[in-house]
Amino acid sequence: MEFGLKDVLYIIGIVASTLITFFGTRHGLKEYIRDKNDELKEQISDLKLKLQEQKARDDLQQQVIDQIGKQMTDLIPKLVGKIESKQAKK
Repeated sequence: MEFGLKDVLYIIGIVASTLITFFGTRHGLKEYIRDKNDELKEQISDLKLKLQEQKARDDLQQQVIDQIGKQMTDLIPKLVGKIESKQAKK
């Protein structure tokens, strides 16, 4: 088997195109992964901020519920006492 100049050029062309494709794809994948990673980090930070805001709202709502509960423990016996006194008058 004798390799001619054309055969050697074909082989060099195939190897060169394979290497170019490999490194081009590798570079493209690195950029894609870096961009995706940055995008996901931004989304995570946004979600963390939203979670903190939600926790603050929940804490405020719980404080209001606790205050209403304290007021009810004071007001319900008075209300029951007044209802009983009105029923006793009738």
